[in-house]
Amino acid sequence: METNVKKSTMHRLLIILINAIFLSVVTANMDMKFGYHIVEKKARYFENIETNLEKNTVKIHTPAHNDVMESYLIQDFRQGQQMKCLPSLRQCRLRDIDIKNAVDAGQTTEAFIYSWNKGDKTINNANEKVVVEMYFADFDEIIDNISLRGALQEFHEDFKYPVYKEKKIPDDSEVLNITRSAGGRVKRQVLMIDESCNGQWPKTVYGIDTGRSCNHLKICQSRRRINGRWILTDCGNIQITSPMVYRCMCCPWTTSIILARNDCACDRTMEW
Repeated sequence: METNVKKSTMHRLLIILINAIFLSVVTANMDMKFGYHIVEKKARYFENIETNLEKNTVKIHTPAHNDVMESYLIQDFRQGQQMKCLPSLRQCRLRDIDIKNAVDAGQTTEAFIYSWNKGDKTINNANEKVVVEMYFADFDEIIDNISLRGALQEFHEDFKYPVYKEKKIPDDSEVLNITRSAGGRVKRQVLMIDESCNGQWPKTVYGIDTGRSCNHLKICQSRRRINGRWILTDCGNIQITSPMVYRCMCCPWTTSIILARNDCACDRTMEW
């Protein structure tokens, strides 16, 4: 009995010591790198996360897997903006942070410490809350690197891709799937209103193309003071997924976007 008590005490002291060392390293340079092992359907991969408490930034690198594109994301909570760079498209996208689906550098770090102490550094998408963010890139609004500030500008220096403004689609939007005809690519199309739509005015819709970006996090929403100690509560896994959405002009009778036809034209910066 005495031996078990000693082991239990030593175990608690070891955890306290590790946490003390861990937190001293974090507070010394305000920078921390960690990650989660992700199980997403048949894919198994490691998601790298970096937080900076002084700058209040969170960086996430997600490798390509399944139908997900490789992405590099930075969230700057001081500026309230985030930038996502997609190497396969050679472009970056800038938008405001959706606070409903995000937590700052301190909360992200705290949640990792909480799960790390429990010995849990794996996220299985079977046990996640899935949040779908529907944003489209406005290719008519290119953001100059000079207009970027602080951590966002430093982050973009590693990529130097064009930066486009990303905007949330309206809640009442009509969303259609983009499909390709068999056998080929077609170049970006221009919709001729009078000829293509039989004189009818086209409608604005949003097309979802193949491919998406996503990231996974463990998030604790609040704290409670129990027996004199602050305990993290409402902790869970969240997957934030963003399909590739494009703004399109289509003839009023359109119910799906087929690239080989001339009744739709979508904003793209590449060949289809």
